[in-house]
Amino acid sequence: MLSFKTPTDQEFQDICNYIHEFELDNRILLKQEFTAAFRDNKLVGFGRLREHTECTELCSLGVVAQYRRKGIGKALTAELIRKAPLNLYLVCIIPEFFIPFGFNIVKNFPSIIQNKLNYCIEELFVPEIYVVMKLF
Repeated sequence: MLSFKTPTDQEFQDICNYIHEFELDNRILLKQEFTAAFRDNKLVGFGRLREHTECTELCSLGVVAQYRRKGIGKALTAELIRKAPLNLYLVCIIPEFFIPFGFNIVKNFPSIIQNKLNYCIEELFVPEIYVVMKLF
């Protein structure tokens, strides 16, 4: 069974290490923005809600490699959506993962999300195309 909580200091350090390993957004990491997922008291995943003036951003979502393809990412995404205020955006390369949750690709979005998109394109190199999505 999965459980969710704000990470402890040590768990947060582990999350920061995974963020580096997974090449996720590592800017201004604040422990209180994270929700950590645990199975049998082991950290298995994490995600972040960054509150901006104009919107909230779901970001830095990751699942520990050996626990992937077990529904943890989906459960964690659902938990973050449950906790998030309105006006939730994300930048990703896997829109098909987020569409079932009610996210849609959008072309108009707040400038802070444009900054995130630019950062991803310029700093987090991948062969896939980055898109911006909003929860509707």
